[in-house]
Amino acid sequence: MNGVLLLEMIVGILVSSILLGIFIWSARKGDFDDSKRTMDGLLFDSQEDLNDALKREQKIKALKEKKEQTLTNKIKDD
Repeated sequence: MNGVLLLEMIVGILVSSILLGIFIWSARKGDFDDSKRTMDGLLFDSQEDLNDALKREQKIKALKEKKEQTLTNKIKDD
């Protein structure tokens, strides 16, 4: 009886560790970073609204990249 309980505990801990490892791996990979896109899908009903939201997101991304490029060039000049 004790051998069966020990085996169940070992298998349970092993499976839990594997699932935790998969979760951590996917979180680091960025699989759960879609919250903004999901919220945009909930907020905007029509295809036109979704396209506007996508354009806005791309514009923000382009501005951030431009700002980073400007900072990088400024650091190189100094």
